Amino acid sequence: MRGWRATVVALSALSLAACTAHVQGAPDAEVVRPSLTPTVDQLPKPGQCTNTGLEVLDCGTEHEAEVTEVGSVELGAEYPSDRDLRRAVLPACRAALTAYLGSADHDATRLQSHAFWPSRDGWAKGDRWRVCAVVELKPDGSRVRRKTTAKDLLKAAGFATVQLCASASPGEAKDAGITACDGPHKAEAVPGVLTLGNPQDPAPSLDQVNAQAAEHCAKAVTNYVGAPRADVFASWRAFGSQAWSEGHTSAICYAEATRPFTGRLWGLGGNPLPG
Repeated sequence: MRGWRATVVALSALSLAACTAHVQGAPDAEVVRPSLTPTVDQLPKPGQCTNTGLEVLDCGTEHEAEVTEVGSVELGAEYPSDRDLRRAVLPACRAALTAYLGSADHDATRLQSHAFWPSRDGWAKGDRWRVCAVVELKPDGSRVRRKTTAKDLLKAAGFATVQLCASASPGEAKDAGITACDGPHKAEAVPGVLTLGNPQDPAPSLDQVNAQAAEHCAKAVTNYVGAPRADVFASWRAFGSQAWSEGHTSAICYAEATRPFTGRLWGLGGNPLPG
């Protein structure tokens, strides 16, 4: 989640203040390539766990990735540019991630879709496969070596275990400072990621994002906290036009407090803001 670029616009929404950051580009490490290019019959299958070289591992042992979907890349004979490959592969991989986790709220978590595709040599030999996988990132951006499956994790009330928390204001800071949720933080991403359109559509302007996100995020934050509060408000972040064509078509809602705190805002209701 590092490397975000933000432009801030302040709005009011329902009884909550709201602000927006427009994120330019895709998250770091969105695309990785295996060090060795497997043949089609050597590819892992959906549900199998792997390392970043696509070597199949027991999901009960430490692993960095879990395959969500295997498919093909429909592009020409010449090896495509990274840009064309990302546009062809990532929207499908992000859709597969939603289905695999059981919810579209993965953008509000440290779970990301990673894509694998053939090397230039493999492409020249006729390889056209793609492998989509889910990885979990630590706050510093390195990969978690999981020992359990991520299948249906968000459907099974696992959101809080992988939730995004920020040490700075998601709506105002250039870098929101993704941090561990069990330490001091200023904001928590909440369930209810807003889909703004399709990758084939023109990317919305910041004003259009604000118009859709203001009421949606205010309601999502109130539902998350359990009551409107003067010291907790809604903010959101959305990806830029380049990432839009690669399937990043969502706005992420945050419950943001007026001061840093330790604890969780979920279900806080009218109780005091945690210390």
